Amino acid sequence: MSKRQIPHGPDDLKCPMWKKPMAEVCHTCPLWVQLRGKHPQSGQDVDDWNCSLGFLPMLLVENARQQRSTAAAVETVTCEMQKTDRQSAAAVATLVTLLNRAIDAPRGLLSNGHGHAQQLIEQQ
Repeated sequence: MSKRQIPHGPDDLKCPMWKKPMAEVCHTCPLWVQLRGKHPQSGQDVDDWNCSLGFLPMLLVENARQQRSTAAAVETVTCEMQKTDRQSAAAVATLVTLLNRAIDAPRGLLSNGHGHAQQLIEQQ
């Protein structure tokens, strides 16, 4: 298996950490990385080697864009959950009302004032 080909940095720039031309040091530096994807502002394809510190502004812009997208999705889910909670609360309230009516119905027979239901229960 061949060793990965890492390109040298530009000849006209100096590395701020090594204080040497980038062409001499970048290919040996762990911060010299390849980035592939889409530029967050222009949408153009990116396939570049550069110092990871040099990529930071572009990556920070992309991170902010992703956070906005996530926040919007969370807000949508929150609204749906609130709607579901309201519907569930209404359904529970309806069930409680129906249950209370069902529980109160036999009592109504027992205390209807005619005594007939009371007599049937006493006979059993």
